[in-house]
Amino acid sequence: MVRAAVSGAVDYSLADPTDPKWRLRHRLLLTEIQRKEEQTLADYLHRHYCAYVSHGGLTESSFLKIKDATTDSLTALQRLVFPWLVEDENKAEKGTIDKESQELVNRYKTWRSGASSK
Repeated sequence: MVRAAVSGAVDYSLADPTDPKWRLRHRLLLTEIQRKEEQTLADYLHRHYCAYVSHGGLTESSFLKIKDATTDSLTALQRLVFPWLVEDENKAEKGTIDKESQELVNRYKTWRSGASSK
């Protein structure tokens, strides 16, 4: 929340924590900020591993180990940037948002369905 406020992404002076719509938008915004930071970290990690691969003094086994780590980091980066590209369905997670956010969405839908029936 501090990063969101400092970056100017959220103006907390206009916040209404009692409004379910505001809480949902806030949760989604914070999740996206976190995803962007994870993407940046994965990019740096991949660049770091690529720097190791280009080193001429690696043994065959250490090169293979670093090559595998580089491939894994690139795959993680691709999944962060393009979450719809999943090569193995067994590795795919069922939901696209975290459990707390999904619970908030479900509570909001329940609340809206109760309000619309009145």
